[in-house]
Amino acid sequence: MVLCLAGWTTQTFAAELASHRAVYDLQLSEVESSADIAGLSGRMVLEWSGNVCDGYTLNQRLVTQLSDTDGGVSVRDLRMASWESGDGDEFRYEVKRYNGAVLDETVSGFAERTAGNASAVFSQPDGVELDLPKEIIFPSEFVRDLVTTAREGKSLMTASVFEGAETDRYFVVSSFIGKASKSAEADAPVLEGDGLALIGAPSWPVQVSYFLPDDKEGLPDYQVSYRLFANGVSSSMRLDYGDIVIDGVLKDVTYLAPDPC
Repeated sequence: MVLCLAGWTTQTFAAELASHRAVYDLQLSEVESSADIAGLSGRMVLEWSGNVCDGYTLNQRLVTQLSDTDGGVSVRDLRMASWESGDGDEFRYEVKRYNGAVLDETVSGFAERTAGNASAVFSQPDGVELDLPKEIIFPSEFVRDLVTTAREGKSLMTASVFEGAETDRYFVVSSFIGKASKSAEADAPVLEGDGLALIGAPSWPVQVSYFLPDDKEGLPDYQVSYRLFANGVSSSMRLDYGDIVIDGVLKDVTYLAPDPC
C-alpha cells in the first residue's frame, strides 16, 4: 500500500478517476480514558487531480480542535502536499504540522522507485535517507490500484506504501473490499451540486489497515474505513487510531476540470 494488475495500464487508471475536491466534517466517535481527550471536532479537505502525462497532485489539510479532560483546548493543523509521476516512479512531498498558528514540524523530500531499488531522500530534515522496498507505491498509485482491484471484484489488496509523512517508516497496507453496491440517497450524504453524481454510482465498503513492516504482534498501527466510489471519491470515513476513533462525514464534493493529456 505489491499488487500485479495484468492488463491494466496507468492510462486506464487516469481515465477512471475524477479530479475532485472533497470536504469532510470530523467528530469524535470513541475514545479511551488513556487518550486524555474530552472532545474533538474538525474538518478535512482533500484534493486530487492530474493525469498520466503531467503526474498526479494530492493536497490534504486536516484541522482539529481538541479539548482535554482538564479543560484545555488546542488546535492542530496538518497540511500535506505531494506530486507523483504518471508512471508512479517519482514522488515529491511536503508535510507541515502546526500547533495553533505555530509551525511545529516540516517534513519534505523526494522518493524514487527504479527497477532494482527505491529510496526517499529528505530535504527537511536535511541529510536523512530511508531505504524503501523495490515494490513500494505512493499515495496516488494506491488509490488507483484500489479502485481497479475493487472493479475486478477482488476482496483483498496488499501493498507497501510510502506517504512521506514520517522520516523513518513506510507501511505494509492490507485493504479489505466488500461487495459492490449502487448507492442510494441514504449512502451518499451530498445531495446537491456535484454530489448528485454519487447517487446510484458503484461503490464498495473498504477497510484499510496500516502495519509497520517490522511488526511482530499482527496489530495495525491504525485503520481507515470508508465507502469508495468508482470515480475515486470516498464517503462515510472512520479513522481508528486505537485509543481514539474519528468519524468523517462527506459534506461537499466538487469535480475539477481535467487537464488535457
